[in-house]
Amino acid sequence: MDYEKVKYITKQFFNKSEVLKIDLIDSGLINKTYIIEHLIYEEKSRFVLQCLSNIFESIDSVNYNHKLITDHIEKEIKINYLNLFNLRWEVPSLIRCKSNNLFLFPYGSEFWRAMVYIDNTFSLDSLEDNIMAYQTGLGLAKFHLTSSNLDFRKLKNSIKDFHNTKKYIDQFNQILKDYDFVKLDNNVNQRVRNLIFSLSKHIAYVNSILESLNQKSIENSVIHGDPKLSNFLFDIQYKYVVSLIDLDTVSSGYLLTDLADCIRSICNKAGEEPDNIDSVHFDVNFCKHFLNGYFSIENQKCDYCFGFLPEFIYLIIVELTIRFLNDYLQSNRYFKIKYHTENLYRAEVQNRLLTSFLTQIPKLSNSLHEIGIFSNPTFVSDVQKIV
Repeated sequence: MDYEKVKYITKQFFNKSEVLKIDLIDSGLINKTYIIEHLIYEEKSRFVLQCLSNIFESIDSVNYNHKLITDHIEKEIKINYLNLFNLRWEVPSLIRCKSNNLFLFPYGSEFWRAMVYIDNTFSLDSLEDNIMAYQTGLGLAKFHLTSSNLDFRKLKNSIKDFHNTKKYIDQFNQILKDYDFVKLDNNVNQRVRNLIFSLSKHIAYVNSILESLNQKSIENSVIHGDPKLSNFLFDIQYKYVVSLIDLDTVSSGYLLTDLADCIRSICNKAGEEPDNIDSVHFDVNFCKHFLNGYFSIENQKCDYCFGFLPEFIYLIIVELTIRFLNDYLQSNRYFKIKYHTENLYRAEVQNRLLTSFLTQIPKLSNSLHEIGIFSNPTFVSDVQKIV
């Protein structure tokens, strides 16, 4: 970590700031994020300082969307405060840079921004219990509810083809066509080929599901885009969700995509990168409590295509497996890594989760039926034949 650079950039956002402590946050796979504790106007305070990744189509679009959604939610909080059960709900608002009056500070080829730090909260990489699974579902529902009145057409495209499963499959096929497997050592080569073999069993069926879903009337909404568990902030004392952070992927899309990605994350109790891959499994009990939390805040079951949730969970796990493997085979261009085969291991973890999920689909369907949502029985039977 370059402490002097971080201190210099901090002073661009705050004229009279004395940096006391700098903590690097390791959980993000895209941006580089720090929690800065500083002394300003003789008071200790903290804020988030972030160096944005170069994977975005436009840095200005990222910040535009971020400010649009946080400004909107802050207004909704004031209007609908009682509807949020009198519990605090906060957003990581952007802080204007003092040196240029913008929400970005360019430094060489980098772009930095500052955000409000949300106090008295903590985040997790894996859930502690069913109550927190319920609270995560409730938290995602709050985000969707407070975002629902925002016209999604106002959002700009910050990441091209994000959650475009077909695009990742096409990319995967092209990479395999051109890839020189000879350059891999025997162990890694076998790991890659095992993944390719496993994915090949799913890709044809995934394409058929995508074609079928394209014919359905599923409405677009404002979605978070990356509601993995580590992006939820919990109140330290009462352990309810206070905020959903990392808003760079906010876009227009299907609510089902958010639900599926969040379920994918929370139901892997072992975490995204466990020490032992054999511990990876899909916890359908967490899923059940998450769904109870989500649908406790607003009854949308009759107004939306939530019956397709099992298909979307299946698609998102396949998609992320392919994305991690693609990134590994393309020399780790997208996701941050600590060692060369980390993205390969991430792909293997998601593939293991996928195998477990397929065995749990009947139980998931039963949980949906209990809250009045009826899944597609054809999918439930067909997809298990792939196991």
